[in-house]
Amino acid sequence: MNYKTLLKPRKLIAVLKQRLAIRAALNRSIKLGVVRFRSDPNWRPDLVPGNFAPRKSPPQDDSALLKRISVAYQKAKLAQRSASETYNVSNEWIHIYERKLGPVMKALSEGDIPELDRIYSNFFRDSCSTGLAGLPSNLEKKYYGPRIRNRYVKIALIEALHRFDLWKQRTANAYTVKDLVSPIIGNPYGATIDGEFLRPGFDYHHAYAHEIKQLLASTGKYLIAELGGGFGGLGYYIVRDIPEMTYIDLDLPEATALASYYLMKAFPDLPVALYGEIELNQETLNKYRIVMMPSFEITKLANKSVGITFNSYSLAEMSPSTIEEYVAEITRITSGYFLHINHSRNSVVSADNFGVEDRGFQLIRRRLAGWTVGLNPDSDEFEYLYKAN
Repeated sequence: MNYKTLLKPRKLIAVLKQRLAIRAALNRSIKLGVVRFRSDPNWRPDLVPGNFAPRKSPPQDDSALLKRISVAYQKAKLAQRSASETYNVSNEWIHIYERKLGPVMKALSEGDIPELDRIYSNFFRDSCSTGLAGLPSNLEKKYYGPRIRNRYVKIALIEALHRFDLWKQRTANAYTVKDLVSPIIGNPYGATIDGEFLRPGFDYHHAYAHEIKQLLASTGKYLIAELGGGFGGLGYYIVRDIPEMTYIDLDLPEATALASYYLMKAFPDLPVALYGEIELNQETLNKYRIVMMPSFEITKLANKSVGITFNSYSLAEMSPSTIEEYVAEITRITSGYFLHINHSRNSVVSADNFGVEDRGFQLIRRRLAGWTVGLNPDSDEFEYLYKAN
């Protein structure tokens, strides 16, 4: 008997059972969500199609901005070749790069400004932002057609209203919905709450910017480093709401390029430094509000030069050796707090075992992040706040 041929059907059955269990759990969450929110004044199914309708900003000549981004990207990719494996694509991101990022990488590498403009002006709906923005994949199949199925309308509303409620809790109702509004950049979809259109990630980006602002008061240092800044969503609220600081984003060159576009469009009058334009030292950092760098530049930051370092989700997507090296660098450069949100179960290394405490930091708080609980009660995403001893 060939046991290998028996394993394939068994594996297929196991996969099917898992998918059915996930679907059943989502169905339960949808039913509970409808009960929870159907009396909420923001439960507006009629607004959902408009939330996903095209929302492009007026045409502008961004050729100079895009040229800077392209040049910085090319320099970063060249330097990345000689960087350690830690600062290259690995684990969960490999398939995204192979399947999704080819067109934008080609445009950046070749300095194709018209193509780059086309991609970035639509980045919320383009594959270049896969894994960096918004709801799960297949948005175009679920939400961009002439009619959105009732199931997906409910999912979008439950997701948005749960996260909005959690944002109010985490910020102690210190703000109004107008504080969440951000510029229309990249043709965003989103949610309409209290009459305001809000792009993806408005909730947790603003909540953590609020927390970082509070924590900064006790650090005495105003350099904020984010490892893996996505499209620049958190960076936007930090730069907007904490005017006395310098924000530095450390990420893979492709993500840094996208975040550079978003932040430079959002703050056209602020001084921004890209890779290859400055030497990364304290003197130059003091001259800029926004500094966008490939992740290998973390090694050039001075010991204890950063007041707060932040990471969301990306550490848990890395290999054990990569996590270890990043944690070593983060704890070296951070003088105040290290705040991160990562998976405690569904990762190669649990966020509970990153070894931050072994490097001179004390765990101040561990709590369920909660942002995805509206549709996934079994979420394993936790917040960890550490303070340097």
